[in-house]
Amino acid sequence: MASRVTSRRAVALVAASFALLLATLTPPTASGASPGWRLVYLDRFDGHHLDSRWFGYSGVPGGDPAGRFATSHLHVGGGVLRIAGYRDPAHGGRFTTGGISSHELARTYGKWLVRFRMDAGQGVSYAALLWPEATPWPPEIDFAEDNGRADRAVTTATLHYRSRTNAHAVRRTTYRVSMTGWHVMGVQWRPGRLTYTMDGRVWARMSGAAVPRVPMRLALQTQAWGCGDTWERCPDRSTPRRVDMVVDWVAVYRPA
Repeated sequence: MASRVTSRRAVALVAASFALLLATLTPPTASGASPGWRLVYLDRFDGHHLDSRWFGYSGVPGGDPAGRFATSHLHVGGGVLRIAGYRDPAHGGRFTTGGISSHELARTYGKWLVRFRMDAGQGVSYAALLWPEATPWPPEIDFAEDNGRADRAVTTATLHYRSRTNAHAVRRTTYRVSMTGWHVMGVQWRPGRLTYTMDGRVWARMSGAAVPRVPMRLALQTQAWGCGDTWERCPDRSTPRRVDMVVDWVAVYRPA
């Protein structure tokens, strides 16, 4: 009898693992079935152009005079969005990257899922985040960023916020996983609570008054850094000629 019970449990575990793997490979359906949430936007990046809801970044990133954003580094094709990073002669040979965001998708509270992978490369970082729509920064909710790790061996969740004593306070937690492979990174934002997920599993939580209460919009970006004296390191001879962030799909939900 014990062997039969053990066998049933093993089958159930295999089935659950397969269902989780399938969820990481396929985007949500149009019906948006997800307990506690209702799908309001899904982009599979079909076709050859960005959806009109998105806008691309141009110019110099704030706080990073060494970086450059250009909409010419955004490529849609083959069912993915590719945010390309490379030294661009059109920008003086500087390592140029890109990013996207959407005013139309800004909201207070919700769930965001992004399936993507990131090439390894010294001096080029990635971030999937929520940015304040109409209020001064911070707040900022980063639900996947590398903080300068060239090998993409970890991902980090960072909450930037204002406190009574600090105009820029930070809460941060890190998870060891290779982001050169495909993963579905997500955040669930409810009043006073943030839940961070990877491939459908919760890996971190934050709560309290630091959690934002203002409309925020999704942003996906890569960025080349200058040569700093902390974690900021610039592209060097070890950096590949191309360092791309490849996005398979994006899903946005509201609380049901």
